[in-house]
Amino acid sequence: MDVITLLKIEHGILRVRFQIIKELLDQCESKAFLLLEETHNFVVKWHAMIEDKYVFPLYGEKAKPFSHDHLLIEKYGNSVLKERRKDWVERYIKIVLDHNLNEENQLFDHNVNIPLSKILGELENFKDYNKITGLDLTKL
Repeated sequence: MDVITLLKIEHGILRVRFQIIKELLDQCESKAFLLLEETHNFVVKWHAMIEDKYVFPLYGEKAKPFSHDHLLIEKYGNSVLKERRKDWVERYIKIVLDHNLNEENQLFDHNVNIPLSKILGELENFKDYNKITGLDLTKL
């Protein structure tokens, strides 16, 4: 498996987690916000970092808008969590999911091959990877 394929798998995992968060918002708001915080931390501290550090440099100028999106996602997500605004959660989720879809449709190219081994060292800095994704990257 290469990094682009992994990122697409992570996009799928995020879609599932965000759907659960939306369903939980009306049933158990505190659990929804805990799951949102965990998911937002994954997006910012792992997923976007991997894209910015290892993937986007290979695409040059074409990737700049996506990198800028990461800053928006981080700041808006932090505000959603700080203010605990249910009415902002849906917009945050839409921003992240639209961003991911645009990456897949406009940027990601399977001709760019980044071996998974390139990012394995980063797992030391994000211990919850397996808990959040259900994947053990060391065994892929």
